[in-house]
Amino acid sequence: MMKELMQSIQFTNIWWAILAPIFLIVLDVATGVIIAWKNNDFKSAKMREGLSKKFGELVYVLIGILAKFALGTELILYFAVGYICLMEISSLAENCDKLGVEMPQKLKEKLNNDKKEE
Repeated sequence: MMKELMQSIQFTNIWWAILAPIFLIVLDVATGVIIAWKNNDFKSAKMREGLSKKFGELVYVLIGILAKFALGTELILYFAVGYICLMEISSLAENCDKLGVEMPQKLKEKLNNDKKEE
């Protein structure tokens, strides 16, 4: 049963490689905006900087898609998507911690989220 479930969840469709990072980026931006609003620290310059980085992440996904079709290899695409998703998930964990959703201390230490912000 578990083996069948794992085989049915394979991310073989190219849309997973596009939608997963976009979904995580949208969540990360939304939680970041909520944190800034909560702390009365909303700055358009800071948001522009963050959004430009997110755009750069999506460019990596596009490069991976181009490599998939031009070179016939999915390695670049899945590496880029995996890296971006891991980065966004860790950022979401940090953001949720800043919003008051406690995370285990060991995870907080690994994410370096226990440092005081200046």
